[in-house]
Amino acid sequence: MKHLYALLLASAFAGLAQAQLSGTYTVGGAQPDYATITAAVNALNAQGASGNVIFDIRPGTYTGQYSLGEISGTPGSIQFRNSSNGSQLVNLEYDANGSLDNHIFKLDGTDDVLFEKLNFLPLDFNYARAIHFINAIEGLIIEQCVFRGSTNPSGSAYFDRILVHCDQFNLNTNNNPQDVLILDNSFFDGNTAVEIDAYGFNGARCDGLIISGNEFRQQIGTGIRLNHCSGSISDNDFTTTVGDWYVGIRTTFFDGGSQIRRNDIRAYAINGCTGIEAGNTQSTTGNMISNNMVYVNGTGDVWGLAVYNLWDMKIVHNSVLVAAGNEFQSYAFYHLSNFNDGQDAFVRNNIFANNAGGLAYNVQVPDNVATEDHNCLFSTGSLLSQVGGNGYATVAAHQTGTGQGVGDSDIDPVFPGQPDLHMNNCELNDLGEYFFVVAADIDSEARGNPACDMGADEFDPESVVGTPPVIIDQTQLPYELGLPASFNSYQWSTGATTPTITITAGGLYSCLVMDANFCFYTVNVNVVVEITTDVAAHEAGTLQVLPNPATDHIRINGPSSVIAYTIHDAGGRVVLQGMLNDGAPIAVDALPDGLYTVRIADDTYRAFRFMKQ
Repeated sequence: MKHLYALLLASAFAGLAQAQLSGTYTVGGAQPDYATITAAVNALNAQGASGNVIFDIRPGTYTGQYSLGEISGTPGSIQFRNSSNGSQLVNLEYDANGSLDNHIFKLDGTDDVLFEKLNFLPLDFNYARAIHFINAIEGLIIEQCVFRGSTNPSGSAYFDRILVHCDQFNLNTNNNPQDVLILDNSFFDGNTAVEIDAYGFNGARCDGLIISGNEFRQQIGTGIRLNHCSGSISDNDFTTTVGDWYVGIRTTFFDGGSQIRRNDIRAYAINGCTGIEAGNTQSTTGNMISNNMVYVNGTGDVWGLAVYNLWDMKIVHNSVLVAAGNEFQSYAFYHLSNFNDGQDAFVRNNIFANNAGGLAYNVQVPDNVATEDHNCLFSTGSLLSQVGGNGYATVAAHQTGTGQGVGDSDIDPVFPGQPDLHMNNCELNDLGEYFFVVAADIDSEARGNPACDMGADEFDPESVVGTPPVIIDQTQLPYELGLPASFNSYQWSTGATTPTITITAGGLYSCLVMDANFCFYTVNVNVVVEITTDVAAHEAGTLQVLPNPATDHIRINGPSSVIAYTIHDAGGRVVLQGMLNDGAPIAVDALPDGLYTVRIADDTYRAFRFMKQ
């Protein structure tokens, strides 16, 4: 009997040990349910799940690689989240050896996975993926995470340096992911931040895709690349100063009513670059590119908005500026199809400006744009537009030659805050025509009706224009201060009438300008001079938040490496987080006035308070 009792007891304990996971489990820290993420993932794979499973990962750095397949049992959602709700850092890092182990997390057919407020740090210079997913994923959510990839400048084998990657197309099976949400994340470095290459035979798509509210910083090749998907790309912020043939948003077969809207792209490239490239909306309806601000600046071929092979595409209320590039191959708007495609593109209420001397508007096959009207076409070059191989030097010639553009203008938009493309132009005010599909602008301000403004910004000319603060070190004084755009006349608050002035101290400098359209307004520039020393950079006790109080930005005076930060309001809620790159400024202008705490984690964990006012 004793032996039988022992056997029954051992069997009961074995059953409990293999019970399906359900509920909340702690990972790491003191007395956790699982000491490591590896142990938690192994348990989930081995035991399966019943209902929702939450892994609360405690602050710290976790080195490893994790793979999930289809979870047995009756799983609900599977959450990997920061146990501190982002107030302290959870770092997931891995140094891949090659293409076969190139991921931190791999999901193969795993449904309803959520990653929340985690930092993904692939460490290898050549192999630097963070999340790789394939095979009929449903309900993947990546939210408020930070990704830091490789700074490798090579375009070779770029797919090994995609931070979030799905390559279902290469598997050649119709198991596309569905309902993927990528929300409010920060992506730093890497060749490409997000690429979803779905299977597309017979119209198959990765449906329900939403990429919204993310920041994309310093990608070399591409911000977002999508193939055979449907959904929306909205309210994202792209900046790069290291682009090499960079494309902010590149989509092929992104259709079925898909939207690219309210994105802000500011791209500087060492060669060519493109702001948005979209093509192959195959026989679908309801597709639209709207309310985007696109600033592109390079030395080679520079395209602002490039499209091809379109069916039912509305291109409305975009502001596009080619700031620099090869004048013979730089176009603000470029419909590059050299054959008859859908022939129903609708182009209206846009600003297409080219300061590189190239074309504002270039369409290879005239009939591919069914409607072109109420657009601002501007170029500093000798030709304004080219349609079907015919060049037009003026808007009147463009209207006569194309039979379109009756409401077009050729007014220089100036854009006084470049690369910010918000407007302040007395001549362009209300020259658009209301289009009900886009009832608000990039800032969610209502459009005028029946007359509205062209471009992404619905504006009223202001007498005062503010620009982003100019932040310099004291060693840069005296400093040559200028304005973001060129003007016809200057009247500085110092009395100077030159385009630039030499300053010896920080402060607010104002300049009354007259732009190319004879509009007068004042441009304010706030110059912030920061005091940094080598001693301060190496002594932890001297770390400071500067300036304090802050208005537009803060810097953390001291760290000389890439570190993560979080900013908390007085109630402890995380209001900002990201990676601090060599002491770069952190914009806080959108925060309400009040007291905040910024926390950083380098070799130690530190917190500082500052006042926003």
